[in-house]
Amino acid sequence: MSPLFSVLFIGFAAGVVHAFDPDHLAAVGGMSGRDKGRYSLRFALHWGLGHGLAVLGVASAVLLAGSAIPYDFSATAEALVAWMLIGIGLLSFYHLWRQHQHHDSKQGVRRSAVWVGLIHGSAGSAPLLAVIPAAGLASPSLGMAHVLLFNLGLIAAMTAVGLALRGGFAFLGQRHHHMQHGLQTLSAMFAIGFGFSLLLSH
Repeated sequence: MSPLFSVLFIGFAAGVVHAFDPDHLAAVGGMSGRDKGRYSLRFALHWGLGHGLAVLGVASAVLLAGSAIPYDFSATAEALVAWMLIGIGLLSFYHLWRQHQHHDSKQGVRRSAVWVGLIHGSAGSAPLLAVIPAAGLASPSLGMAHVLLFNLGLIAAMTAVGLALRGGFAFLGQRHHHMQHGLQTLSAMFAIGFGFSLLLSH
């Protein structure tokens, strides 16, 4: 295996693994539960794009400056993620309480997904996973290739999550409405609980 292929493969694999971080699943699952999974795939895709833009921006700054990410920046972004997850969970409960006779617009789903992804991509381990290895590479172009493959891996994995959520909600909606409602409730509880756990850990 050539060094170039190793760098690109590690970047892609790191992105796939990172997509399954609990806070990512809490956000995508919580938002998907709001509309019974109608926009799960759409939300997952736009979340991945927002996340990728944030990581790409941080990577560019690190490669140009040749320095690591300031701790205060990551800590602030982590706190934003925590409050965002709590908000997602509360909104999900609100929609459940109203039995939401109306649905969010596709444009609204896209906007919220991109913003959630941007905040996630700016926080915690995502920039570290993608950027710290890139900063030690021989050239900025190779470093950016690593980051781009990281983003591709993450988007591919989150797309699979979106498909699974959409299929799961659709199946339960056709045959087991009570179980579908239970899954929506669990998704909201998980988002709120994980948000509070992030706050308490800082």
